[in-house]
Amino acid sequence: MQKQNKEQGYHISMGADAKMYILNCGEDYVKNLSTDLEIAKIKAKEYLEGDKVNVDIWLRTKYVSPVYIPHTPDWLLFNHHITSYNNHLENLAFNVSKKDCESSQYVGNVGDVLEMELKLTETFNFESEYGFCSCYKFKDSNNNRFIYFGTSRQLNTFKNSGDKFVISFEIKRQFIDENKDVVPFKINQITKVKNKLPIPKEYFVQANYDELDIMDINVEYYSNKKMNFSFSTYDRKQTIPFYPKNIKSFKQAKEFLDDLVNLDNKNKLSKDYLINLQ
Repeated sequence: MQKQNKEQGYHISMGADAKMYILNCGEDYVKNLSTDLEIAKIKAKEYLEGDKVNVDIWLRTKYVSPVYIPHTPDWLLFNHHITSYNNHLENLAFNVSKKDCESSQYVGNVGDVLEMELKLTETFNFESEYGFCSCYKFKDSNNNRFIYFGTSRQLNTFKNSGDKFVISFEIKRQFIDENKDVVPFKINQITKVKNKLPIPKEYFVQANYDELDIMDINVEYYSNKKMNFSFSTYDRKQTIPFYPKNIKSFKQAKEFLDDLVNLDNKNKLSKDYLINLQ
C-alpha cells in the first residue's frame, strides 16, 4: 500500500540518544534510519516508496519509566560480601537465641517449693485489672526460665539485669511461652517468694523529668542507721546513689522525697543538687 507522506506528516528527526536519525510520523516514532543524514534520507525515501521526506531535526524525549527503581550505589555492587557477612552475623545471633530458648525446661512440678539462686534478666511495672503490678524474669544456672507477677518486697534486692540472689518460691504454673523471644520455650511461673537477705522497705517518687535526666528517686530503708538513697537516669538507665544527712526514720525519708518534687517545681532540682547533698 502506498504510504501517504504528505497527509500523515512523515519527516526525519533525531533519536533520544542524539546519534540516530529516525523516521517520525508527526510525533510518533516509525523506525530507525541511520547515523548518517544522507543515508537516512535515502532509506526514508525507499520506505515511503519514492516520496520525498522533509528533515525536521528535534531531539526526541527519552522515555522514563514512571515506576521508581531504587538505585544501588556503585560501592555496594562491589561489596555484596558486606551484606552476606551481616546476614551471617544475624543468623548466628538467631541460632544462639534459639538454642537458649530450646534449652529451657520445667523445674520440679506445680506446687513444689524450691530454693535456688536466680539471675534477673528483666523487670518492669504495669497497671493490671487489680492495680499496680511488677514483673520479674529470671534464669537459673541451667538456663531454665522463671517469671513472677506481683508486688512482694521480697524481690526488692533485684535491681539490675544480672543480679543474682538465693530465694525460695513455689511453682505456681508451667507453660509454653508462644509470644516472646525467637521460638516458643518452657517457662516456670513462681509465687510465694522469700529472700534470704534482709528486705528493706522502699519508697520512691516517680519524677519523669526528661530535661533533668531523672526518672525516679528512691530510698531503701533497712533501719534508722541504714538507708540507701538513689535516683535513676534516662540516658544510660543508671542508678546513682546520693547521701542526704539528718534523716533518722523511714517517715522522714518519705517526706524528704516528697519535698524533692516540690523542689523541682521551683526549678532547683538537678542531678548535681542530689549528688552534692551533704
